[in-house]
Amino acid sequence: MNYPIDVWMSGAVELGPDVVCDGFLVDKTARVQTHVHSDHMSEFESSKGTQEIIASPETHAMLCTEHDADLPYRRNFVAVESGRSIEVGDCRVWTLRSGHMLGAVQVGVELDDGTCIGYSGDFQWPLAAPLEVEALIIDATYGSPASVREYTQDDAEAELVSLIARLLPAGPVSILAHRGTLQRALQLINGEVQCDVVGSERLIKEVGVYRQYGYPIGPVMSVTSPEGKQVMESGRYIRVYGSGDAKPVSGPGSSIRLSAYFTRPDAAVVEYSPSAFCVALSNHADFVGTLEYVQATGAKYVITDNTRGGKGVELALEIAKRLGVEAYPSSSEDRREWGK
Repeated sequence: MNYPIDVWMSGAVELGPDVVCDGFLVDKTARVQTHVHSDHMSEFESSKGTQEIIASPETHAMLCTEHDADLPYRRNFVAVESGRSIEVGDCRVWTLRSGHMLGAVQVGVELDDGTCIGYSGDFQWPLAAPLEVEALIIDATYGSPASVREYTQDDAEAELVSLIARLLPAGPVSILAHRGTLQRALQLINGEVQCDVVGSERLIKEVGVYRQYGYPIGPVMSVTSPEGKQVMESGRYIRVYGSGDAKPVSGPGSSIRLSAYFTRPDAAVVEYSPSAFCVALSNHADFVGTLEYVQATGAKYVITDNTRGGKGVELALEIAKRLGVEAYPSSSEDRREWGK
């Protein structure tokens, strides 16, 4: 028997006859939401109306905070702890933490004949518990051999704290990052940099969820509050911008973007100008980590996600060449099938 397994052009990840991840397919019983980044939230409203939606408790809380009109009351939106399984149609579905951000998970599906297939989601490496599956769909964000980092994330963290401390005496510092990466930076700042932090009301609600799940993040003042306005008038503060916030066009002081996507393999910090920098703080595995993850899963058949990041073809070729594993980029042209 063959099983449908592919990533559709919409970003929907198909795992067998009953399950889709991070997207909507009309014939699937359930959707697993691996995390809350926007490129994984395709057609969420369609799923709300027709499917059971499974998420980690942390992702459930994040989405309820952001879309709180009806999500907290929906019986088809369920929180499932990492490591616990749930029956979906004729399948058994389970999740494991992926280290990418708060609540982010890998997804495993055991089919009715005992075959296990899975989806990495976006992931950090190393992981304490990678999936163990026979067929795997893998994130390809850093799927190029050019994406090998010659520095560690510990190096990047130390560079960030040092850079902020160096820039603050000259004026305010703006930090721009995606969800997860920004909260990681806020943890680093807490206790290391003595400075007030200001952000949007939306971001403050999000930070509240992170604190609820044990993240030691210090106070963040609202930019619209009297206290926040007073701090910004002082000229010495850190302004944080996350997903969904209007980004600054220009302003006083310095700016730091947090992303490994815009840096060099040999440098954790790139200086664009004396007041503009990029620090390679990343919650994604690099190319070497991606290959090591594939090996750790034991997968005999791999599909690389060619809808996000643009490295799916390159990664599939490298997996086949370096690991000797059958690998193909995802395609919306063919409905791929795999099975014994």
